[in-house]
Amino acid sequence: MSSLDTLLGSPVRWNHAALDADTRTFLDDLQANILKGHGRHHSAHVFMSFQGLAPDQVAELVRALGMACTSAHEQLRGNKRLPPFLDGGPVRCLFLSASGYKALGPNVEIPPGEAFRAGMAARGADLGDPDRAKWDAHGWSYTPPDAMFLVANADPQSVDADADAVKAWLTLTGVTVLAVERGLQQTRNFRPGVAEGVEHFGYVDGRSQPLFLQEDIDEEAVSPGGWDFRFKPSQFLVADPNGGSPLSAGSYFVFRKLEQNVRGFNAAEESLGRKLFGITAERDALTDQEQAKLDRAGAMVVGRFEDGTPLVLSDREAGLAPPNNFDYSADADASKCPFHAHIRKVNPRGDIERIIGGTDPEPGRRPIMARRGITYGALRPHNADLSEFADAGHEPEKDVGLLFMAYMASIEGQFEFTQKSWANNASFVANINPAKTLPSAGIDPIVGQSADAAVHEHTWLDGHTPGAVAQKISFEQFVTMKGGEYFFAPSLTFLRGVGL
Repeated sequence: MSSLDTLLGSPVRWNHAALDADTRTFLDDLQANILKGHGRHHSAHVFMSFQGLAPDQVAELVRALGMACTSAHEQLRGNKRLPPFLDGGPVRCLFLSASGYKALGPNVEIPPGEAFRAGMAARGADLGDPDRAKWDAHGWSYTPPDAMFLVANADPQSVDADADAVKAWLTLTGVTVLAVERGLQQTRNFRPGVAEGVEHFGYVDGRSQPLFLQEDIDEEAVSPGGWDFRFKPSQFLVADPNGGSPLSAGSYFVFRKLEQNVRGFNAAEESLGRKLFGITAERDALTDQEQAKLDRAGAMVVGRFEDGTPLVLSDREAGLAPPNNFDYSADADASKCPFHAHIRKVNPRGDIERIIGGTDPEPGRRPIMARRGITYGALRPHNADLSEFADAGHEPEKDVGLLFMAYMASIEGQFEFTQKSWANNASFVANINPAKTLPSAGIDPIVGQSADAAVHEHTWLDGHTPGAVAQKISFEQFVTMKGGEYFFAPSLTFLRGVGL
């Protein structure tokens, strides 16, 4: 038999599962959505408390929910069988927080990790999060969740029926349903007939994913050189301490509800472009060249244009799907893409290695997470060809955003490190080598959190514009954390056999 370490040491080939008994055992025991995002545009996330229930009662309901969960093998077979190879029926997953494990009694081992065992709210000061009292009053600001049950499907009515049935059954068992967060994927058509997932600011989301499923790696378009998007599954999966097999694996899971002020962001984006490029014309009188400059200013905030084209590849042929293996080797001084641009802050793609030197090739790769987020809130209206939003001047200021979700092997080493040391660190990347004379970057303008106004001031320089002069301009925070928790996604043998 292969060891779990061996299976997690290289990308997983799932279509060999029928021939490889160990891979099949591993995939049958692993929950869906980890190796590959479920891809469904509709989801419900049911948060619950086990307060008042005895350990055997908790175990019984966990077993029942576990029987409804989808395995990685079931998901992958469904995805490949039905066009468009993503929406192959329902996906259901169960996650437990540290308090959920405690509710199961002393015979269950709580997965290790200081952050997991403390919970997100207890780590909030280090993350720059608002106090729990300021989180969404409905479901988040009072009682921490013991578990989350995810249901997802291509059909919204199926998700509604699934979530309502789970809520009704949970209530009968004595479980308190704390909140239900509905996911509804916002999309745009940047290429004719191709709907792509975007967040509410309008930018393609989830493009820079690490790949650790061999079939996905084989399908990825590759340009010469650049960032390696291939990762070992061991960066996102760990042994399940309660699993029923030597090949039982699970993953730490971070959930955060991030509200977006779209109108404020768009206004700040336009203001930045006008200041940076000296544009004074009214919006309806802008020339194509002036509009292109305003679009570039937005790309400087995010690091990509809205269609996903990286700022450092802005001269490539239009209409092509953006590659995932670009890096910043040709932009070492950040004249094309600022160091503080969102995607450069949270995935520096070789910046660290180039600046600090040395022989370790991994410092910028170890924190990378497998993100599985989905937007929430009302969809923004589109124009006729679905390529642009049609709500200029009336964009939402609240009640829309992103349900950030990510899998990882270490909460401290991946999510918390990324948030604290990269996104919230105004000096990153400038401070990683004192011998280099790099400007202070400022915090991440999208997910960086700080009450200090000074760190929201960034130095902006557009290397594409002749005679451009670097300017310091503030870009305020338009994303607010409204609630969240740390969970573990256990193996199915544990979920279906706990307490027996």
